[in-house]
Amino acid sequence: MIDRRTADAAKEDNVLIDARLAGWMAKKADIKILLTAPLKVRARRISRRDKRVYKEVLRETMTRERSEVKRFKKFYGIDVNDHSIFDLVLNTGNLSIHETARILEDAVTLAMKRGD
Repeated sequence: MIDRRTADAAKEDNVLIDARLAGWMAKKADIKILLTAPLKVRARRISRRDKRVYKEVLRETMTRERSEVKRFKKFYGIDVNDHSIFDLVLNTGNLSIHETARILEDAVTLAMKRGD
């Protein structure tokens, strides 16, 4: 149901979609951006945010990601490890929130100018 809603929202004008499958669902997007970070960085961020034990978060994240790879391939024929559909793949591992936001703002601004 969530995936269907994401696909429907992607058909609208002037929307921002933040979802695991958004790059594949938003076929006509002006710009497709994937934010990523190394596994250990992501687990550390989740651990800090949720005030949880890092090793538990790391194990859960690895398990969830393996499951998602299989599930998305089975149900949608999508290889979530193939990032070739994205216009920009940004590794945020060594970036602050403000640095990330600045890069995204510049990328969207350029994409919007290109679309004019």
